[in-house]
Parts: sequence; C-alpha cells; structure tokens
Amino acid sequence: MAIVQNPITGRSRKKFGTAVFSKQYGKNTMRAKPLDVKNPKTAGQVKQRTKFTIVVDMIRQVLPLINEVYAGSLKKMSPYNKVTSINVKTAFVGEPPVLDHTKVQLCDFNGSSVRNVTLIGQPSQVMDITWDPDTSKQEELDEPLTFVLFNCGTNESVIYRDVALRSAGIASVTAPAIWVGEQTALHILTTDVSKKIRGNYMRLIKFKAGADAPSVVQ
Repeated sequence: MAIVQNPITGRSRKKFGTAVFSKQYGKNTMRAKPLDVKNPKTAGQVKQRTKFTIVVDMIRQVLPLINEVYAGSLKKMSPYNKVTSINVKTAFVGEPPVLDHTKVQLCDFNGSSVRNVTLIGQPSQVMDITWDPDTSKQEELDEPLTFVLFNCGTNESVIYRDVALRSAGIASVTAPAIWVGEQTALHILTTDVSKKIRGNYMRLIKFKAGADAPSVVQ
C-alpha cells in the first residue's frame, strides 16, 4: 500500500483501473486490486472455514470482556485475532469437527483462579455455582467474580458481571428460558494480584465447569 502524492488524482477514492484509492488515518492511500481471486473449496478448506465461522460468532459475543482482560497488552495482533486463532486450532474435536466447550479459551493468561467449581441446573433456569476460592490473599478474596455462561448447543453466551466475591464460594445465576434442556459451560473471570497488565492487576478468564449432565438448564 502506497501513499498517494499525485497532484492530478488529489483525494482519489474507490477504484481506478487496477488501483483502489482510500483514506486511512487522514492520508490518501492506494493499493492494487487483485486481477484473479480464487476461492478454492477443498474439503480441508471448507472444514477450516466452518470452524472459523463458529468461533467468530462465539467470540464476538464476549469480545468486550476479552478486550478488558488483555487491556491493550498485545502488540502484534488484537485480542479478537489471538483468541479466535487459539480456538480454531484447539477447541474442536471429531470429524466433522464439533466445538468442544471444555476446550474453549477466552484468554491464554495463567494465574490465580478458583478451583473445584460445580455448575448444577435447578428449576426455573437457576444455575447454582460453587467454588473453592483457592487463595489466601485478601485482595483476591475481595474481588468480585464475573461469570460467562455458554449454551453448548447454540454457542450463545450470557455475561454475569460481578456476581459474588471470590471469598463467598457460592452463587446462582439465571439462564435464559429458551435454554431449557441445553447443557451449559461456565467460564470465570478472576484477579491475580501478583501480576500486572499495564499497571493494573492481571485478570484472567478460564473454563471451570459444565458441558456435562448436571449443567443442563431446567
């Protein structure tokens, strides 16, 4: 891509022959238009596109939370691109490929998180959640937990922000009524006060429970 400095074309935009003009960051730019665009449809390429489409639809729903966690720390790619790439490569099983919610990753940070998490469906779409805080640091115990609940059948999600303090060890959320009969998967956002991202305590999101019979919405 080259910056247009031609006094004849001036503020040229759109197409001119094989050249495409546009304006980016306040500067006139020009790029070459491809003469022949190929769109191969081999079995492998179709499979990869299918996986990519599924992951993109899923990630877009929780992208604001993912962006908050990465907090501008990535330099060579966006959080969206990074998390999409991770899941396209590692979150599918079987042939044809099926999304495995136990393998879904919403960030690749490692740090302090809760453990021994249970997710159990109760009547009226109530989902009971229990956990071991797994920390003795008061600052981490005093941090609220945010839950991300996925519908394993449709890949839809709901974000429940600041539901309970990490020290509580128990909480409940209500799933959408249209999710009745569906298995769910739970990811939990926690804080690690021993690490920092751009001057703030690191936060991370990890899959913690669900994608099993007890997690079915009732």
